[in-house]
Amino acid sequence: MNSDIITQALTFVARSVHTDIFKRFLKVFSVDFLVRGGNFLLIFVFTAIMNQKEFGIYGYLYSFAMVMSGIVGFGFNVAMTKNYTDTIIHRNERLKDMLFTMTTSMILLLTIAIFAIYCTGTDKTFFVLMNNDSQTVFNYSNYRLYTAIAIISTVFTSYLTYYFVSAEKIKSIQRFNLLRFFLANGIAIIVILTSDRDSAMLRLAATYLTELLLTVMFGKMFLARGKFDWFFLKKALKIGLPIMGTSVVYAITNFGDKYFTMRYCGVEQFAVYNLAILIAMILIIVFQSFNFIWLPLFMKEQDLRLQRKKMKRFSLIIFLVFSVLSVLIWFGVMLLLNVGLLNAEYKGILQLLPPLLASQIAISLAQLYINYMTYFEKTHIQFVFGVFVSAVAIGLYSFSVKYFGVMGICYSLLAVNVISFVFYFFRSGYYVANRL
Repeated sequence: MNSDIITQALTFVARSVHTDIFKRFLKVFSVDFLVRGGNFLLIFVFTAIMNQKEFGIYGYLYSFAMVMSGIVGFGFNVAMTKNYTDTIIHRNERLKDMLFTMTTSMILLLTIAIFAIYCTGTDKTFFVLMNNDSQTVFNYSNYRLYTAIAIISTVFTSYLTYYFVSAEKIKSIQRFNLLRFFLANGIAIIVILTSDRDSAMLRLAATYLTELLLTVMFGKMFLARGKFDWFFLKKALKIGLPIMGTSVVYAITNFGDKYFTMRYCGVEQFAVYNLAILIAMILIIVFQSFNFIWLPLFMKEQDLRLQRKKMKRFSLIIFLVFSVLSVLIWFGVMLLLNVGLLNAEYKGILQLLPPLLASQIAISLAQLYINYMTYFEKTHIQFVFGVFVSAVAIGLYSFSVKYFGVMGICYSLLAVNVISFVFYFFRSGYYVANRL
């Protein structure tokens, strides 16, 4: 039975090589491979020019900015995909109005959110509570301005990327990602090497000011004149607000592991954990390249039986390919440690990588089926489930880190992501069965 399934999957892979989706994937992934592969190599550059503590602080603040961007972005990046597809199919003449409405609304909401957070000092209060009685030793106030820039930049970068994905502008994605890679990292490295100031702060400033500028340059299409239409805003909020709520509750799982590692294991151990996370994220990055191409085609597909058949096959392919990649990544890191390209102080990542790589496989599969929540406009389910899984995560993190340290966090994260995949697999199946 299992051999038949694997044979069918391999046959499907062979046939897929000649399909349009595979050719599109190669176009995006070829650039992503260069960019992400380059970023992977730059990890070792930054570990060499930044001391372990500053590398850990940057990773901590980067994680905080990613989590916050998901909240203050109001889910408009995800709503863009559904709004764009539906507008093209049903109201093509209103495309400029849709883009104008969504963009102006997002800018206004983001501005209000940032002012509310930073004027009231909510972010400072958060870090005071997070770092109370912990082994973390750094002054958040020194990084506050540039963390805010990182949050804003990430919101706009995500919004722009989802527009390119929805509009299937593959060349724009390629140019944008290449410029981000070379300019943002190049400027960050030059600034760090030519200054004796805190390298974590310098990297935050150089990277996200550059990315914000690039986003403005590439986002000219959003400045086209259009009419504000409440229809598009209501639809964006219907999809986006549950995504925002989900980001709030998922902050526990997406930032909670970093918090507990930093608090109970210290900044040096966090630096090792953060490096392991960055390396393991190679898998989710490969998945995102595929999902960028698959998502607009998925949204347009009206034949649910055909759609479900493709989903099952892609799930199996992703599992098999990512399993092989995980083994290669682990041996690759071991080789880098043995030849001295990676500092010996990071050797602990070899123990952390297996559960973290498995965790990335699980979350990639979960993300594949989460697409159904947007397709059926059931994003509120993500919020409801997020509350449950976040409660489970916080319990696992707090227990495991005290008894098993960083390894406990790794296996807790794996458990949380497996639970997420199982839930979305069966929930999406329920929606498809009902519609059929």
